[in-house]
Amino acid sequence: MMRQYRIESGALDGTGAATVFSPVISGKILSIEINYPTNTCEVDIDSQEGVGQKILDLATDNTDKVVYPRVALQDNTGTALDLSDTEGGDTAVYGEFVVHGRLKLTIGSGTQNDEVVVFVNVKS
Repeated sequence: MMRQYRIESGALDGTGAATVFSPVISGKILSIEINYPTNTCEVDIDSQEGVGQKILDLATDNTDKVVYPRVALQDNTGTALDLSDTEGGDTAVYGEFVVHGRLKLTIGSGTQNDEVVVFVNVKS
């Protein structure tokens, strides 16, 4: 089943920043849609349950976009999975972020009273 979660920053404070949390989300993050204000700002999303993971880290921008964040996969010993190419190099293997818990949306370097809306698309 697919679900879409809407996270709103609310009006950015006097420093052009905001931190808000999503409801509990369980599943694999397939994509994240960012709706920027007219002015530029930074957008970060981190997991908050257990060991926190950086899911999204976007530098200052103001162009609406859809991103497909991925994480490097590991085997059961914590060793990175890779595919060896014909030249002997390694190519990392990536998969969707698996989350169970709240996400933390952090906005920085924005303009006071602007608002950012993010949609997190999840497959459960």
